[in-house]
Amino acid sequence: MSTRFSRRLLGCAVLALSGLATAQAAGGRHIGPIDARAVWQERSLSACRSGQSPSAPDVCLLRTMQRSGAHPQAIAAARMLVKANKAGFISAWRPLGKAALATVTYPFRANTNEGSLLIGSDGAAIDVDEDAVREEDRATPAWQAFAAAHPDTVPFAPAEFVGSTATSDGGQSVLFSTPLITCHACAEDGALLVAYTIDKAGIVRERKLLTIK
Repeated sequence: MSTRFSRRLLGCAVLALSGLATAQAAGGRHIGPIDARAVWQERSLSACRSGQSPSAPDVCLLRTMQRSGAHPQAIAAARMLVKANKAGFISAWRPLGKAALATVTYPFRANTNEGSLLIGSDGAAIDVDEDAVREEDRATPAWQAFAAAHPDTVPFAPAEFVGSTATSDGGQSVLFSTPLITCHACAEDGALLVAYTIDKAGIVRERKLLTIK
């Protein structure tokens, strides 16, 4: 199975920003409905980045989108990202059966200018790069063995969408791979392979560290 898939595709689903980690959205905040019309093809944001605009970068982003004729859905999605302290916009959308994968561009970050939101049919969304290594991951033999051999290694976003496989109950398992490195310019020491289980209704039910390769 290839570990590099394009994330520049469009589809249709509902977006909500939350920190879903297990079977239920943990304090998720619904912001939708946002669908594939939320994609915005970036115009020049140089004035927002350089400080030439009198407005804060996030305000400048929203004004630029409005002036460029961005779809109301795109502006709404960007506004909700700003409210979540993740100033950015949805730059691509990929359908994953009844769920979807939204690519988010963060134009004002020094590093990691792109990320992904895994979106369930219920409107809950997971930032797959947030808390890449969780407490339950650190308790696994796979992580403990890797950390002992590479004590200075950390996950380096963004995670790459690996693929999706069907499950026996009519749902699917969606896989992401996150590089593990010591520094920005260093070679990879490994990769964190994480699976999200989506039920047949399109709701994300579980996250699990599969292996470190």
